[in-house]
Amino acid sequence: MAGVLWYRSRLFVYSVMAAVGGAAGACGQPLWPWLTFPFIIALITVVFLHKRDKKYLPIVLCLIFLYSGLLFGIIHDRSWQGRGGAQGEVVLEGRIEVGCRGDQDNIIDLFKVNRILEGEGSKAGDCYLLRTQGDRPDIKWGDTLEVRGHLFLFDKEKGGVGGSLIVGETRVLGHTRNPLLRLAVSYREGLRQQVEGSLDQDVAGLIEGMLLGDYRLLNSRDQRAFRLSGLIHLCAASGLNVAILAAFILWIGNRFRLSRRTILLCQAPLLLTYALAVGLSVPIERATVVALLAAVAFFTGRDFDFMSAMGASVFYLIISDPAAATGVSFQLCFASALGMVLLYRPLCDLLGARTSKITILLAATLAAQLAVAPLLLFHFGEVSLLAPLANLLALPLVPPAMVFAMLSSLLWMAGLPLAGPLMAAAVIPTRLILAVARTIAAPSWSALRIFPFSPVWMALFYPALAVSLLGAGKWKKITRYMVVGLLVSGVLAGGILPFSAFGASSDIRITFMDVGQGDAVLIQTSGTNILIDGGVDEGILARKIRSHGLRYLDAIVVSHGESDHIGGLPAALDDCEVALLVHPGTRSSGMAGKLLGQAQELEIPTHIMRSGDSLKVGEIEFEALGPPQEVPEGSPVNDYALVIRAEGPGFSLLLTGDVEEEGQELLLGDPDSLDTDILKVPHHGGFSQGAEEFFAAITPEIAVISVGKDNSYGHPSTRTLSSLERCCPSIYRTDLNGDVVIEVRQGGYQVECEQNP
Repeated sequence: MAGVLWYRSRLFVYSVMAAVGGAAGACGQPLWPWLTFPFIIALITVVFLHKRDKKYLPIVLCLIFLYSGLLFGIIHDRSWQGRGGAQGEVVLEGRIEVGCRGDQDNIIDLFKVNRILEGEGSKAGDCYLLRTQGDRPDIKWGDTLEVRGHLFLFDKEKGGVGGSLIVGETRVLGHTRNPLLRLAVSYREGLRQQVEGSLDQDVAGLIEGMLLGDYRLLNSRDQRAFRLSGLIHLCAASGLNVAILAAFILWIGNRFRLSRRTILLCQAPLLLTYALAVGLSVPIERATVVALLAAVAFFTGRDFDFMSAMGASVFYLIISDPAAATGVSFQLCFASALGMVLLYRPLCDLLGARTSKITILLAATLAAQLAVAPLLLFHFGEVSLLAPLANLLALPLVPPAMVFAMLSSLLWMAGLPLAGPLMAAAVIPTRLILAVARTIAAPSWSALRIFPFSPVWMALFYPALAVSLLGAGKWKKITRYMVVGLLVSGVLAGGILPFSAFGASSDIRITFMDVGQGDAVLIQTSGTNILIDGGVDEGILARKIRSHGLRYLDAIVVSHGESDHIGGLPAALDDCEVALLVHPGTRSSGMAGKLLGQAQELEIPTHIMRSGDSLKVGEIEFEALGPPQEVPEGSPVNDYALVIRAEGPGFSLLLTGDVEEEGQELLLGDPDSLDTDILKVPHHGGFSQGAEEFFAAITPEIAVISVGKDNSYGHPSTRTLSSLERCCPSIYRTDLNGDVVIEVRQGGYQVECEQNP
């Protein structure tokens, strides 16, 4: 058994070794000196042993692929070193790549450089995020453009993207001549126009998610329901979509009595077109490569092996991006596929029936969930406990919803009358899928949360799972008990027992979170959690929230509508039950408007605070010192941010948002109100004329600067630091100290930092 399994999976194992090496090499750390010597010693040892026994050859090949990937990753990383930062204005000629980022109100295209016409810093072959100011130009995937804009390069490529190009002017030079891409773009646009013009937003959002991998139309509540029910994979096009499409093409071909070769000849371009239409996501690329290799195997008269095809797809992905294995999508899609291949039959045997359709479907969903659960906990701190049940109910509804919607869109583009009835037929299973997700996600215990989830647990879980299902003898029985024990302890630790059962402190804690170049402050008392601002990135804030075990926020306070303060807050609204959203009411458009809209969707009450207003949340009293009740039209958003003085048992805290010179002058009109023990330094420590007078009026014991490491703004200003040092004995910075935690003790404060410079 083990020999057969190794023979089938050897190419996949070699590809994984290459992927791990590529990820390690591309991480930017000086690993080469540390790994070269062990490699040489290991290679000499294995070669010596190989002369005596050829069974060591696979070890030699694993090492070769690992170090080949490492070398490839290092070369790729070195090609990018020293290029980060603002590059100024450039004029570039390039192509709009397949795929996009952003949300429904701010679609960000991918731009690949062909030629540099003006400016420095860019290279042919680079790929950038194309950020437009104002209305998005009428551009399509595959278009060739000339773009004038300001370029900012990242320190290293992330997911194949190396920078951000803020567009000033664009000129379309030509359109793609690739017939498959033209067809894919037309199909994508046609489907969107049809569903968005004729269906309710929730149904349209799910259909676009299932068919195009784009679920941005789904509201926040439904996105949360799909995540908590374990059905989020249905909203992002995956290998399941490719399998359904391939099976449908095969069924149509058989109905028309076409030969297998003819069916496969039709299937290949249709699958490629679909892959282009959904944006060439990692799961789609993996599934398409596997499907095409299956067709090649049939045409050449060779046996098809799924594991070998998976290995080939890994090699395909890491050639274009050596660090692909670090991507969450890469890890999840290969883990789920591997789980279904290796664990499906043992689970069928364990469940006691291979002929029952329900048992077969349950075994498949369990196999996938067991394979991805540790990864979900590691990356997101959350995994659905009811995912097998949700998938058992929802998966049979996906093929009819997909097929009817796909056929309807094609007929609609051709102007044929059957488009309407077919779309109506697609709506029925789509609504049922929505109902399943909403119902399964409703219980508060539907998801297990453990964060941070140590890789050590993965190192224990995966080998134990493999032996318990694939092994033999007494070890199989022992490891089954181990797996059950790990699962039960995880549920108890993260899903049932309250965090207070593990000795959570009842003291007041104020945490200045390190969220990069942005602000996020968490105030916690016994039973009360209040979040002030959320930084710029949803992913960073989500990890911080989960690391604190937060499931309920008594209030979220928004200082103002700039992205470095509210960009991450949608994650807080998604991850937690929120009782109240407080904001200054000075901006109702852009990101602030979207946040308020999300709160409205989730039925979260909102409250406007301005100077003179007060609010009590638990033991904490909030008093607004700014902005004034009447805010002049066109006022600078930073100076008219919400400034709050928070006071509770044993502490006082001044949260100043991003107020600059004008705002600080307004606050100095009532200097007595500024006297506090703890200061959140305004505007990330940026320079402001008169800052010394402002700090002197506060006379804080502790000052914290929320600022990003090596930021492009030069924050904090040396002049601001000098002024602050003359007024405050203890100054902390999130770029140097990481998270800064202030515990309120009787008679004073105790400060703990995540790291010390």
